Amino acid sequence: MSPPRIPKIPRWFLLLTALVTGAVVMALEILGSRLLAPVFGSSLFVWGALIGVILAAMSSGYAFGGWISDRYTDGRVLAALLLFSGAWTFLIAWANQPILFEIEKVVQDPRLGPCLAATILLAPPAFGLSGVLPAMLRLAVADMNHLGRQTGRMIALSTVGSLAGTWGTAFFLLSWLGSHSLVAWLGGIQVGLGILWLAKGTSTSRLIVLIVLGCCSLLGATALHPIERLKVPIHQEESPYQQVRIREDDLFRYLVLDRTFHATMWKADPTYLFLPYSQMMVSSLALTPQPRRGLILGHGGGSIAKWLAKHWPTLELDVIEFDPVVVQMAEEFFDYHPPVNHHVFVKDGRAFLNATEQTYDLMWIDAFARDMIPFHLTTAEFYSLVRTRLNPDGVLAVNLASSSKEGDLARAAAVVQTLRQSFPALLTFAVEGPWRTSMTPAKNLIFFGGRPIEAEPAAEIETRISEMAQSHRLPMESIALLGTRRTEPWPAGVVLTDDFAPYDLLLGRERSPLAE
Repeated sequence: MSPPRIPKIPRWFLLLTALVTGAVVMALEILGSRLLAPVFGSSLFVWGALIGVILAAMSSGYAFGGWISDRYTDGRVLAALLLFSGAWTFLIAWANQPILFEIEKVVQDPRLGPCLAATILLAPPAFGLSGVLPAMLRLAVADMNHLGRQTGRMIALSTVGSLAGTWGTAFFLLSWLGSHSLVAWLGGIQVGLGILWLAKGTSTSRLIVLIVLGCCSLLGATALHPIERLKVPIHQEESPYQQVRIREDDLFRYLVLDRTFHATMWKADPTYLFLPYSQMMVSSLALTPQPRRGLILGHGGGSIAKWLAKHWPTLELDVIEFDPVVVQMAEEFFDYHPPVNHHVFVKDGRAFLNATEQTYDLMWIDAFARDMIPFHLTTAEFYSLVRTRLNPDGVLAVNLASSSKEGDLARAAAVVQTLRQSFPALLTFAVEGPWRTSMTPAKNLIFFGGRPIEAEPAAEIETRISEMAQSHRLPMESIALLGTRRTEPWPAGVVLTDDFAPYDLLLGRERSPLAE
């Protein structure tokens, strides 16, 4: 039996395929972080799972591509690999949400869950795209005297494509198209390239090509109508850092970042502090005499800043938020319009404190979500810096989401141990949320620190908060919240430092409330 006729493949087409496949595989890796974030968060474990799974898939894909291209020496291998990876990418765009939520139900481990999710969703297309490179080399190296040149050129172009896919996706495409649309586009690019290889690089009949094209078109149509497990938001946007969604019901509007609710606004009175933890946070105003300037790290929907603008209009306020889209959402959807004495800075909180010489009477740190912990804002070095930016009688208030689970308690103990390196005396309140859910009882731990806490007994501090609330300068609810003060001692915890901050190891795992 004679071998199949091998059509002559233009060299530019081979090089273009190397460039495109290199770009697509890295774009999928970047996109994977956005697909997994609403369910598993964006922790170090998630990124480790993504990188490890993609590398394993690429390694096995290279080996398989080399083996199969020696058995079939025409363009059929390339066409099959590209069509397979493109079809799987269409399936990702169509069904990623139900798959991810089912995996999270079954696998609670913070390492294994993201690994399994990345394996099911992203390993197959990464495997197929990686197998393309050795198959192309097999076709390209007709002249053994130029083997090194051809191999080097092909690998270089594939790497340039990977660079373009990484930067293009991270810097531009995610913000322009959004994650789901971009996944569908990547599937279309792979399928289109596979169809071209099937038509031009093999002797396949035109009828078969049309049948394959029709099947892939049906898959592409499903990718444009994904199965939604998350409630449809009134607005959704991809920021450089996270997926930002705005949801609402008859009474409230919510800011959701990745998998975590970050702000709740009562639509009937947008300045009202609905969440009990924020009512407790602002009660720190009673602890420092005549506060003149405050700082908020972590803007969210601008709830605290809005309330301060209305009830403490003379307080000069600096608001620090690292995500420009969050700042935009606070203005467009949560009615925060900064007055002239409020200054909003789009910058990392620690970088801002390093750069400024300004000192503050009050500092509110509200930058910690349950699954998104910026470790550099948890270390002893950071809180030492915070202390230097507080005035002598200044007060620090820190919000930390927690629960009764072992992992959350260990995390809280670590934060307390670390805070005490710069704030020896702490006042702690364990404030429950306004809603009861099926999750383990969730609480916000509010820590107050500073010289007033170190110098005055807790009973006197509580009296001052009650008196200020009765004079309507604090939320009246803060009086009842004083009963949530934690009196039992904290167990010893890990001191977190810039050199050693195993914060992800202390994460507690909860089922995502977004699926409810």
